[in-house]
Amino acid sequence: MADAKNYLAISGDTVFIFSDGAGQGVHHSELIDLMKRSRSLSEVRKRFAGSRTNLIKTLEHFGYDFDALLQSQFREGYRDTALAKLHRVDPKWIARKREALGFPNSPGRSRVEFSSEQVRIAYDAAGSFAGAARLMGINRQTFRRLYAQASGQMEPAYDDNIDQSPGNDRFAKARAATRRVGYKVCFSEDDLKKFYDDEWEES
Repeated sequence: MADAKNYLAISGDTVFIFSDGAGQGVHHSELIDLMKRSRSLSEVRKRFAGSRTNLIKTLEHFGYDFDALLQSQFREGYRDTALAKLHRVDPKWIARKREALGFPNSPGRSRVEFSSEQVRIAYDAAGSFAGAARLMGINRQTFRRLYAQASGQMEPAYDDNIDQSPGNDRFAKARAATRRVGYKVCFSEDDLKKFYDDEWEES
């Protein structure tokens, strides 16, 4: 079996980056700092070319805990598809890591807590229970329950004092967009799903 064209090797405190047979040595702190700033294997691989396994093992050799990063990102509510893009890996690999790290992804169970305001925004944007449920990454029955609770808790008018924490930013942007053109937004479900996924990845 031929050797990989792009890979990382370790010698003391130095990481050697091999690309098409040519090698360049850099101090390992450059690798660790880049990983801490970006929190993305995909971004790091632009500078430190290598396979997923090669890169993770190199990070771990110098004390960086990649599993701890994934745990943090799972807690922050990242979906498997978003993390797969962020780290440029197979979504199935992310799903296996989620399960191994004790973060079940059961159908009908929300991966993050949704406020009543967020539930109403999703429904106004999608225009249906099924569309809003897909937008939020939960099943329709769970969304119906959340919507019933939200309807009992909220006034018909929207509250301008919505939580502005980073986790709610994507909903705030959606609300601003719907206010400009009216609450029944004429976007396809795929467009809305892409909007929410893109905003979630940026948060």
